[in-house]
Amino acid sequence: MMILPHAEEVELRRGSSPATITSTTGRVNRVAVDTSSEENQEAVSQDRLEGRDDAGKSPTTSASPGTSSKKDRFQATSAQVKGALSTPRRAVYEFHDMFGFLVTEEEKAAEDYERRNNGYSRAYLDKWEYMMTHWANVRQDTLKRYCRRGVPQPKRCAVWQHLLQSWGMKDRFPGVYMRLHSQPLDSKDLADVIARDLDRTFPTNRLFSVKSGQGQQILRRLLHAYANYNPGVGYCQGMGFLAATLILQVEEEEDAFWAFVAVMENAKYNMKAVFAPSFPQLQCAFYVFEALMRQKMPKLYAHLHDRHPIPPSFYAVHWFMTIFTYHFNFGLVSRIWDMFFCEGWKPVYRIALALLKIEERRLLSLNTDTELLLVLKGIQESKRPVELLKTALKIRFKSAYMNQLMAEFNAQPS
Repeated sequence: MMILPHAEEVELRRGSSPATITSTTGRVNRVAVDTSSEENQEAVSQDRLEGRDDAGKSPTTSASPGTSSKKDRFQATSAQVKGALSTPRRAVYEFHDMFGFLVTEEEKAAEDYERRNNGYSRAYLDKWEYMMTHWANVRQDTLKRYCRRGVPQPKRCAVWQHLLQSWGMKDRFPGVYMRLHSQPLDSKDLADVIARDLDRTFPTNRLFSVKSGQGQQILRRLLHAYANYNPGVGYCQGMGFLAATLILQVEEEEDAFWAFVAVMENAKYNMKAVFAPSFPQLQCAFYVFEALMRQKMPKLYAHLHDRHPIPPSFYAVHWFMTIFTYHFNFGLVSRIWDMFFCEGWKPVYRIALALLKIEERRLLSLNTDTELLLVLKGIQESKRPVELLKTALKIRFKSAYMNQLMAEFNAQPS
């Protein structure tokens, strides 16, 4: 499937400029307003100061519990999105792992041990080399099996681009990336939001920790380019984690951009719908996740849904919005993304369910909302990658059932 750069066809409207409204997630939504007259300019400025939208209404940031419409679920979720992604994680450690993240001495020793004793065999590396040279003929079930075992780090740059079907896009559309990141954004406020979030993205990584350093400049250009590529989505807080992950794994900046476009635009991943206004894919992910929890862990579902109504929006926003990059160590994130790029959303739900499965007995023993929330919000911490992946792959459900649940959600009235 070819990704067409539809930004080529987008022309900026002349004679109007965008009024900007910052939503609860830090997204800047554009509302086209004619500002050719002083009267309209004054009205736009007043709306910005008072936080009103184009209808003159103040934005809603909360909803009463128990509502069932998509709109109400969005309103109830949006504050959780803001809280989950607004504060960067910072740690003061002494060593860097192989990806450039600060880690403790124990974590570094564990990584070194893993690389020395549990590395991939020569035969496994040769198999990946063979698949890379015969990509068009590789069976999907074979590819899925090997991606679940993990893509060797030296191969990830090329394998991810092949899985995303973004390999060679820069050659098919030469100059597009440069034009997109050089072209001014529709709104200066949007550029300011991107710039403000740079320091919040992987602040413990060597490449991104230096303010206005090389990593932050690459990230800024990539996010700027995508905001021009798809003005309907623009930029939303959380996108930086996806883009930065690709920057770390895909060697060339322009290749990383096209890989990011694939993650956002291709229907298999559809991450643009996670960040689009009203967060449709995020709400869908919560719906599917709860339905799968009800099927696979009925006691825990009843505990969290009936006795202690704690929706996933209270603890799982960053799981689905950043595909686990916000909390997990980068080696584990890379393993999860190997499967995500190969299979789509199914392994994402498996990992989310595995987090609950590992702590199921503990969660069932807690009898107050406060205790449950405390555990749920930190449930992804200190998980052993091998145990988590093994548990996730034991949680089985049909892709057809997952797709049915997604269709059920999308069929609900807005």
